[in-house]
Amino acid sequence: MYLIELSNYTLGAEGSGNGLNNIYFALSKGDACSLQSDSIDDAHVFIKALATIVGSRTGTYRYAGAALDFSDYRKLLPFKKKIGYISQNSAMISNRTIRENLLLMRSYFNNSLALTLDDNVTRLCNAFNLQDKLDDRPGDLQPVELRMAIAIRELTKSFDVLLLERPEDYFGYNRLDLFSKILEDTLEHGHAVVFFSNDQYFTKTFSNRKVLIAGSTLTKIPN
Repeated sequence: MYLIELSNYTLGAEGSGNGLNNIYFALSKGDACSLQSDSIDDAHVFIKALATIVGSRTGTYRYAGAALDFSDYRKLLPFKKKIGYISQNSAMISNRTIRENLLLMRSYFNNSLALTLDDNVTRLCNAFNLQDKLDDRPGDLQPVELRMAIAIRELTKSFDVLLLERPEDYFGYNRLDLFSKILEDTLEHGHAVVFFSNDQYFTKTFSNRKVLIAGSTLTKIPN
């Protein structure tokens, strides 16, 4: 059984992209899949589709064998909980503090507001120098600080799959080494990763398979 399986999947175009037509993609536990594309917009829409942010025009999305129902976002929440997504388009809830945002998913599924940050979240806040920003709201942070907070939220989910878009742009090259070390420490046996990056060292370090999006199709690249 695949962790994620897209069958006969067609995605509309965004920006200058072509969209994707009737593709098949399967992701297993332990896969670290590097995405290459002749269109940044097509790579972006594909990763958003994996994150269940956009639905398809045709086809089926299966997560651990279960077909997802995109007709009601609430039916997607148990699956979103298992998918980490770090992208320039990721956001936090603006009227809640960083601390509340970091606790929000746990609070929802535990039906409790009396939760505190766990040791792993605290460790990452210290690593990214956000320990003094936890009671600020997203609008009070510098853009780079907000991106770090979003990354912490996604890295500390109980995720099965982590999705990354151009980490060298998201974190900046001066923080990419720190993020790479944190990612190495975070990934465990059975996790899967899909990422789009132009950084050759990052790609070589974290990928064990590659796929190519070109001309609205998706194909495997031989290792």
